[in-house]
Amino acid sequence: MEVGYELAQSDADVRFVVFSPAHDRFFEVFPRFGNASPTGICDPNLPVEAQPKRIRYSFPETHAVRDLFYPLARWVVRRLCMRRWRAVPEGHARVIDMTGKTLVSLGRPKMLADYLVAMEDAGVKMDFVPLLHDMIPFHQFANSSNKAFARNFAHDNAIVIRNARMLLTNSVFTKEDVEACSALGYLPADLPEIIPVPLAHEFRPTDEAIHTPLPTTPYLLCVGTMTGRKNLECAVEALLLLHQDGRSVPKLVLAGAHRKRTETYLNQPRFNPIRDRIVEYVNPNQAELGALYKNALALVMTSRMEGWGLPLGEAMWLGTPGFASTAPALQEVGGTTARYFDPDAPQELANLIYAFERDPDARSQAQAGTRAARPKLRTWANVAQDLLAAVNR
Repeated sequence: MEVGYELAQSDADVRFVVFSPAHDRFFEVFPRFGNASPTGICDPNLPVEAQPKRIRYSFPETHAVRDLFYPLARWVVRRLCMRRWRAVPEGHARVIDMTGKTLVSLGRPKMLADYLVAMEDAGVKMDFVPLLHDMIPFHQFANSSNKAFARNFAHDNAIVIRNARMLLTNSVFTKEDVEACSALGYLPADLPEIIPVPLAHEFRPTDEAIHTPLPTTPYLLCVGTMTGRKNLECAVEALLLLHQDGRSVPKLVLAGAHRKRTETYLNQPRFNPIRDRIVEYVNPNQAELGALYKNALALVMTSRMEGWGLPLGEAMWLGTPGFASTAPALQEVGGTTARYFDPDAPQELANLIYAFERDPDARSQAQAGTRAARPKLRTWANVAQDLLAAVNR
């Protein structure tokens, strides 16, 4: 949405398309922007009732029973998608021939792979430029128990890479990780040119109402944090260490979707002494999230790996100091402004929190330094400009 908005404001010859699995074709759409859009940024101007159901277009391996019934399942899903497509008002979408055009996509590999297979079957030749977000499923700590997901992820990315004229990545780290995964055999060996287009720090305000009361006492903020790769464990263990050392324990606000596995983790008896210090703020809208950023003592990002790290960048954009793990992409986002800790050493995070909370002067200096860094932070206009420059090459 952010990049689409900025591309629409540019002088580039950009049109917007969606792929319809009901027709196995692309349709040009005419998005709404700014105040005309319910997101406040950009949306495709199609009714939610038209959203298609998905069935995979290809699989990484053969399976006798599935492959026998797959054509029937595909036919049923396509009929359902066609019924949903009827909700699209006249003039909101029109068929577009992608032959000879350049398709730039920032979407998920599984969606990209579907329409690339459809275009190949239809004999459509186009220049395809995808942006890859991360290779996390190839790493040991991510989805280690879900081998099918990793196989599908590898399969989809292989289709994307084989069809790509060039690859864009959301960070320098992701570029290097794609190259490393290729060298290890997880991805095709023959990679096209890869150009990093780092994402933005910018947090765009909206006119949405704030419905849920904000915390009234000082707090640390985690956004979208879960156990596992997102490593909520580090933040909670740091709070427990502060308690065990007889130090004050600040509130920790967890903003994002409610996760059962997070709830199970936090319900361990050993966290009883700090349970009242952890507050969930479920699914905040953009205005609520912005207020949570602005009022936090600091944003804490504990991930073992990220492709970029939007919460850290957004917090910095709004002048809130960031405590981030030493994950390479987070160091790209935070530069010399954020403070870093080993994601497997909660004592390091506890020490950062303690020093920050007990010293008002240090807090003020960190806030001033974060605000002073804003002119050097990346905007969504920067992302769109860099994307156009890469494609125009």
